[in-house]
Amino acid sequence: MKPVRVSELGPAPELAAEVVVVGAGAAGITLALELARLGREVLLIEGGGHDPDPRAQALHEIECVGRPMRPGYLPRLRQFGGTCNLWAGRAMRLLPEDLRPRPSVPQGEWPIAAGELEALYPEAERILGLPGPGAFHPGPWLARAGAAERALFASGRLVPTVSLWAVRPRRFACDFAAELEASPRIRILLGAHAIGLAETEDGRRVGAVRLRTLDGRDLEARARAFVLACGGLENARLLLLSTDCRPEGLGNGSGLVGRFFMDHPRAVWGRVELVPGARLHVLRGRPVPGGKVQLGLAAAPAIRAERGLLHHYLTFESEHSSYAREQYDVAVQVAKRLLRRGHVGGRLELRGVLAGRTPDLLYLLTPKEILPHWAYRLLWELHERLPRRRRAERLVLVHFCEQPLDSESRVTLSDRRDPIGVPMLRLDWRIQPEVVRSMEALSTLLGEELASTGLGRLLPAAEEPRFTDASHHMGTTRMGTDPRTSVVDPWGRVHGIANLWIAGSSIFPSGGHANPTLTIVALALRQARRIAATVATG
Repeated sequence: MKPVRVSELGPAPELAAEVVVVGAGAAGITLALELARLGREVLLIEGGGHDPDPRAQALHEIECVGRPMRPGYLPRLRQFGGTCNLWAGRAMRLLPEDLRPRPSVPQGEWPIAAGELEALYPEAERILGLPGPGAFHPGPWLARAGAAERALFASGRLVPTVSLWAVRPRRFACDFAAELEASPRIRILLGAHAIGLAETEDGRRVGAVRLRTLDGRDLEARARAFVLACGGLENARLLLLSTDCRPEGLGNGSGLVGRFFMDHPRAVWGRVELVPGARLHVLRGRPVPGGKVQLGLAAAPAIRAERGLLHHYLTFESEHSSYAREQYDVAVQVAKRLLRRGHVGGRLELRGVLAGRTPDLLYLLTPKEILPHWAYRLLWELHERLPRRRRAERLVLVHFCEQPLDSESRVTLSDRRDPIGVPMLRLDWRIQPEVVRSMEALSTLLGEELASTGLGRLLPAAEEPRFTDASHHMGTTRMGTDPRTSVVDPWGRVHGIANLWIAGSSIFPSGGHANPTLTIVALALRQARRIAATVATG
């Protein structure tokens, strides 16, 4: 059915379904579609609308008391389709080692077998429109790599990571609009902002989700099962706001809701100089049928385990002078938002953008985002075949970092309130010394490999790393088997609440090295099948 705004409903609307899904981003839309295919009736609720709305976006403002995050519209988008409306499209698989106990991330093991997640990934990749099948295996890409790239991996001390992009990043609300509207089992409600959950008298179930509109109208939606799919920050806020039976909030008996907040800190830090003639065909990213691939560099698992290193990886990008770098930074911020028309709206304030400096975005703006894919591939092939002057090339290193578990890196409720009267989130994001130590170790390892192979040298970093967030909000409702150390069970159901589920990266018990979107979609498929079976059996 077509989405309906709250303003189009009567004075006392009947909002009920077998399953209510709150949040219409990648997780929420995947869940709704899969639940409907399995015969369940779904009410999908989204606070935003089809277009960006500064008033709705203002509800995402947070009080940062730790390391600051990018402001306003950059980390999150309250709109039908969620933050995927701004997603650049990088997709990665978690590796089995990311799910296992590791010295660098104690108590970060996942309560899901690696094989189960691997079996879900191909379907999630099809949903995201990624190249495939088998495109996440590095072997075929290494076979097509240049001599310099193969030399870097020859000793086994560095291993490749694989990132894939679709021809166009998946925009869930637009790309699945026809299927959502054609389903008689899915109703979509826009403009209704969740402000908490109403519990039953015994405190063992949720009876309704409380909703409020921007003009102050209050409603409730009832269901047999509820799923929060609002992102790594909002999922925690909704649990903390739900205090009918517990002053500490739903699922917070052990005080873990909001704790262990993680992102993938990102920094443009360090440079390398390659010898004349050394060419990087896949480490710089290349177009392929169905999208794009880029290999990154990570320390081998044995080295990470021996040295207690986190699972970082890095990529190479072109170096610019300090002047060009600042100008490029401005061009990237402006161009990316203009190119993604319809996803910035009134939140695009050019004066604020032009005043910003975010060199971590250097790697984002590529011909891939400007040209049709066939033209991008042709341009790339021509560029690679053109003769080049034999001169040393300098490249910058872009680091993508894992975080260790830190219970003091967390979100809580602020004393301040948002425009509809709900307590704002207070975020205390912390980047631990282990993050910097692992960055330095990976850079040193790269320098040793460049020197031993004769391919170039690592140049000293001129400054301390300057981190930004990657909009990967993880860990605030972590999953596990023990209610004393987790918020949800291995299926994402809140401990002690029979009909409340959490979807998205907030349930990740650790972040691993990979961008979370692919895993979010894979877990949403898994959860939908479990929820459908649970609702069917009562």
